[in-house]
Amino acid sequence: MKRTVAGCVLALTVVACAGAQELTALPPQVVSVTPEPFAANVDPWLEEVTVTFDRPMNPDGFGFGGVRWTGVFPGIRDAVPAWRDGNTTCVLPASLVEDCTYAISVNDTQNRGFVDANGVPACGFAWVFATGERTPEQLPPHVVSSVPEQGATDVDPRLREITVTFDRPIAPGDHSWVIFRGSGLYPGYRGGEATLSEDRMSARLEVRLSPGTVYALGVNDLRYNGYKDIYGRPLLPFGLCFRTAD
Repeated sequence: MKRTVAGCVLALTVVACAGAQELTALPPQVVSVTPEPFAANVDPWLEEVTVTFDRPMNPDGFGFGGVRWTGVFPGIRDAVPAWRDGNTTCVLPASLVEDCTYAISVNDTQNRGFVDANGVPACGFAWVFATGERTPEQLPPHVVSSVPEQGATDVDPRLREITVTFDRPIAPGDHSWVIFRGSGLYPGYRGGEATLSEDRMSARLEVRLSPGTVYALGVNDLRYNGYKDIYGRPLLPFGLCFRTAD
């Protein structure tokens, strides 16, 4: 199976992505959004979409993007987002219509505009919502859990694989583990295997970790979407950041 790593030449994954990405603390993370992820029957008269981070952010940068295979981007063209709550919540002016599915990304591999006061890019995030009725099957496949957990700060550096679990079976085929430059080191290595579980409900990536190190990676991205369900619908992008114990 083909394995896709975005952001670096595969043969240089560890070398080319080290150095500038070494952090002592976790990068900024999304703590809440409105509308909530996978919300249905959202009011089509809603005029703003918000994302809240775990710390104040640089008010001069924005990293909103669309997820074109999943839904419509809700932002108004040429409208400028605004900050509130001490630069922790970014407000995107929105224009919605009835019975439509919307999708938004925050800091994908191409647009890393959301950064904190120290210039550290936020970990990637994406979500969907709809202004009509939707069953879970009508929304995109997505990650429901990970090992390590998102934001973990005491991960055993002896861990040898990262696991993500999906809400439905994933079709066999390409793997897409992506690099989030500036948010942490990529934990994979040249020759490391990416595999699906027998029931295709989870994927694993072999890793090599060091003590006291911040790592960041993603599963699927706007350009790299190898993980798809049995109907060919790409997995909603998922970002994961964690730190190993000293």
